[in-house]
Amino acid sequence: MNNNEDTSPLPMRLGIEWTAGILSAFTVAPVIAIVDKAIVSNASGKEKLASCLINGFKALFRKPVQFLRQPAFLMIWGVYGGTYIVANSIEAISERSKTSPTVPKFIGSSATNITLSVLKDKAYARMFGVGDPKPFPSISLALFAMRDSMTILASFTLPPIVGRAIDKRLHIGKQNADNLAQLTVPCMMQFLSCPLHLHGLDRYNRPDRSLTYSDRILRVKQEYLKTAFARIARILPAFGVGGVVNKYVRKSGHDWLSVYNKK
Repeated sequence: MNNNEDTSPLPMRLGIEWTAGILSAFTVAPVIAIVDKAIVSNASGKEKLASCLINGFKALFRKPVQFLRQPAFLMIWGVYGGTYIVANSIEAISERSKTSPTVPKFIGSSATNITLSVLKDKAYARMFGVGDPKPFPSISLALFAMRDSMTILASFTLPPIVGRAIDKRLHIGKQNADNLAQLTVPCMMQFLSCPLHLHGLDRYNRPDRSLTYSDRILRVKQEYLKTAFARIARILPAFGVGGVVNKYVRKSGHDWLSVYNKK
């Protein structure tokens, strides 16, 4: 469908964009919820990463309805559903007004994802930490915001640049190069952002001011590698599978609108 020729009512068009966002987030939220819980539980010392992952997938497959009613799942669904909805809506409105969606889409989706992710991480740290809930330190919130900014940068801004470089070097075609960049760049960024994530959790789990910077760096080093790979495991579905589903549902909806417009 040529979006410039879409004359359907705007609420109808936005309904399709919202539906795509909600369904896309639903496809990836279970895996991300399991991985996020495992990372936080491991960092707090409540449960080892591997055992928490295994128990999470057991719960998903053995009691799926109960799993999908858990706040841990619903929050992840909200984070990615909100991000996709905002991105899709901005793109739809920009197409209608015949303006470029690139900048507003990046700003809107970044602000949404970072805000919702930080709120989710704050709740996860309290739910899956050790002991009674504690006041969440501002430095942890700042570190989480920096972490998510890096992920958004690697997911929306850097892939086209890296894709052009890959195509220029390997000559594999623009589409293949772009897809390769989209899959790899966000994952590679996790190796850089993981220390921020672990340090933010450590500040919450161990608020003792007598701990030195070296003590905290040692903790980050101990958990770094397995946490980085765990975060990669959550980024792949979030910006891979979710993105594919989002494009498919939007295209199907746009095709339906094309038929509607001809009536």
